[in-house]
Amino acid sequence: MYGKTLMDGLAGTTRRRMVLLCLTLSILFSCDRDSSKDGLPVKVENVVIAQWGQEKYLIYLPVYVAMERGYFKEQGIEVTLRFSGNDDQVFASVLQGSAQFGVGDPVFTAIANEKGGDLGRVVASIVDGVAIWGVTNKEAIQAIRSPAGLAGLRVGTFPSPSTNYTLMKKTIVSGGDALKSTRIVEAPIGGQIALLESGAADIAMVLEPAASMAEAKGYRVVFSSPGFYGPFAFTGLTVSTAYLNTNRDIVQRMVTAIQQALDFCHRDAEGAASVAAKLFPTLDKAVVASALRRMISENTVPKSALVTKDAWLAATSARVTVGDLKSADNYTTSVEPSFAKKATKPRE
Repeated sequence: MYGKTLMDGLAGTTRRRMVLLCLTLSILFSCDRDSSKDGLPVKVENVVIAQWGQEKYLIYLPVYVAMERGYFKEQGIEVTLRFSGNDDQVFASVLQGSAQFGVGDPVFTAIANEKGGDLGRVVASIVDGVAIWGVTNKEAIQAIRSPAGLAGLRVGTFPSPSTNYTLMKKTIVSGGDALKSTRIVEAPIGGQIALLESGAADIAMVLEPAASMAEAKGYRVVFSSPGFYGPFAFTGLTVSTAYLNTNRDIVQRMVTAIQQALDFCHRDAEGAASVAAKLFPTLDKAVVASALRRMISENTVPKSALVTKDAWLAATSARVTVGDLKSADNYTTSVEPSFAKKATKPRE
């Protein structure tokens, strides 16, 4: 009896130990599983994105979708958005370290690299195609299909050195004598429609949803930059070379989240419009939907985060024409495509 009791006690002790061991292993395994989603560590990385302008813009919807739908968080990243002014100021914030990533004209990486060495890289496409449309309130101005259609017009743009200003300047310079009387009228970001209303400009180059808002008021869209310029690296996700070299995993996770957002926008346009309506509650939902349809149909919302060589060359060539760059041939020194290539691979 004593022996049986002793054996039962030992067996009980063994069972308890086994249960404890199993529980311990279960907790450890559970922690490891929870701390790793597709191999990603549990530690949340806090990053700052410096964004062009002084507010949110619909053309940057992929970034906001990645935030609103939790794609960044799924990748273990907490994003803070900081509005940083014009394109040059965005990349300056990245180089200074006050932001880890920039969302703005990606060619400023090439400009910085040409002047100061290996300073930065473009790792993802946010807007592929010049997401700017020309609107007018003048009946005499019809659809502009070629540079000649701009002859004699006063064109309202964002301030130099914005892409908006640069492209119009390039178009005028390339147009020669035919466009010698065409003038650029600069105004602060968001002030282009006011140029039309005051009579200071004949056509205003605007983003969405400003183009659709103008249409709702009776103005007409007479100039499509996406159709006019074709594939164009208009907005990219930029990073300093120093940060890239020491944080490749974080960069990959950022680009993967952006690709997830792009996939969503093309897979579920209505869902993307709902996200946009939430972000811009003061706008008419019909205007938001119209703007998003225009962006998707004219391919300014890319299907892939990959910055292509053709789109890059179009953007850098424009800067060469106006004197901001000496050479347009800098894809390999200013763009790092490996992150986007990995992010676009089919995920299991």
